[in-house]
Amino acid sequence: MKQTSKSLVTTLGFLVVAGAIAGAAFWVQKDVTKEETKKEKAAKVFDGLDRTKVREIRVTKEGKLLAAATRPDDKASWKLVDPIQADADATQIDAMVTAIADLRQKSDIGEGDLKQYGFDPPRIAATLKLDDGKEQSLEIGETNPFDNTIYVRKGGEKTVRVADGWAKSPFEKTLLDLRDKRVVHLDDGTEIRRIEVSGTKPPYTLAKDGTAWKVLAPQPGPGDSGTADRIGSALRNLRATGIAAESADAKALKQYGLAPPKVEVRLSVAPAGGKESFRRVILLGQPAPAAGSVAVKTYAKRDDSPAVFEVDGQILKDLGKDLFDLQDKSLVHVDREAVRKIVFEQSSAPKIVVARKKDQAPDAGFADETFTVVEPKEAPAKKWKVSSALYSITGLRAASFGGKLEKNEPKLGLSRTVTLLGDGDKVLARVRIGAETKDGKRRYVAVDGEPRYAEVEKVSVDDLPKTLDDVLEPPPAPSGADGGTKLQASNPGK
Repeated sequence: MKQTSKSLVTTLGFLVVAGAIAGAAFWVQKDVTKEETKKEKAAKVFDGLDRTKVREIRVTKEGKLLAAATRPDDKASWKLVDPIQADADATQIDAMVTAIADLRQKSDIGEGDLKQYGFDPPRIAATLKLDDGKEQSLEIGETNPFDNTIYVRKGGEKTVRVADGWAKSPFEKTLLDLRDKRVVHLDDGTEIRRIEVSGTKPPYTLAKDGTAWKVLAPQPGPGDSGTADRIGSALRNLRATGIAAESADAKALKQYGLAPPKVEVRLSVAPAGGKESFRRVILLGQPAPAAGSVAVKTYAKRDDSPAVFEVDGQILKDLGKDLFDLQDKSLVHVDREAVRKIVFEQSSAPKIVVARKKDQAPDAGFADETFTVVEPKEAPAKKWKVSSALYSITGLRAASFGGKLEKNEPKLGLSRTVTLLGDGDKVLARVRIGAETKDGKRRYVAVDGEPRYAEVEKVSVDDLPKTLDDVLEPPPAPSGADGGTKLQASNPGK
């Protein structure tokens, strides 16, 4: 046989053997995969349980009912029906259902003594009822102290199984844990549009105007959106720390400090989807401590629920705002990008006018902002200095508001002026800066169009340019004959 033929035969033989090995490996892998899938299914105690079809859950501890909850379909909210009727905490109930549906055993030990493994009665038992009326039950027994595993059984079976100890944590709850503890009870997607608070000093009313807030009372004007949003969040996130009573008559409400209430909150809420707004009323009470006690408790009641909730007293502090807290403290309402010139003026000094220009970068990157002094002479301006001044002016905020400007102007010492100009030299804003306050920590300012004067922190205005040298970009240092600076030429040793 020729060498070429021998090589061909050898190659063919190698390919046949390799193919056989690959085929065998494929079938072995296939068998391994089947075996792993089989083990996976065997490890899942409630294989095939569809949690979306669960309509009821009933949980007992040591043979005594903890709670029962139902829902008509998987899109509806869970409701507690026994031993109380109330909204349920969906997160807690869903966690229980998921814990049952996903439960996996580590091993099974066959039939065992009920008392030995903690099933007489079970430490915890949870029964699910599905939409077809069928039930699935889980029983949890003792915990193995050596490896923290737990013994479990399926309802109706005698086989004792071993599972990870953390699998029982969703069931280690109190009735309060399973209850919806939202006091104001606003669903996700709802928007608070109006807040009326009485009982505080002062009482106040806030209303949302688009995305901004305005104060309607006690003094109409623009509102501080940050403060208003924080008030809304405090109410939305208010949670019960306990249930004082499932219902209360007029006498009981008085004992809880709710008749009359210490503070009353009325909300106008827009639901998700643009539906008609609805009202919600929250009463907050804080009765005097009982005789011999120093503990002060705070209670709350919602108008559409008979229950009286115990809550953290912090909510009363969150609602207690003075007028200044509620007012918009922004003094200059100008879009920085609309500014074309900045004018700095003060007595006994020439007016300084700086032009601002912003060119779009040719590579679609960030636009380049430049500043040029145009009065009293034309020259490059210090970019960092003027840019910082523009940010300070457009971000100027009041530290407090004073009285009417007209009556108090002579004593404010308003000697410096910063004016922002837009296209066509249209005046966008004019800020006059005055003397220090008596404590030396603030300065008086007045803004065109605002009838009141304000106090601002000194740091926000004292670094604004005052002289031409403050804004002029210094010329580059002259070079010496040898290519170095004159300083270097006169100090050859350095």
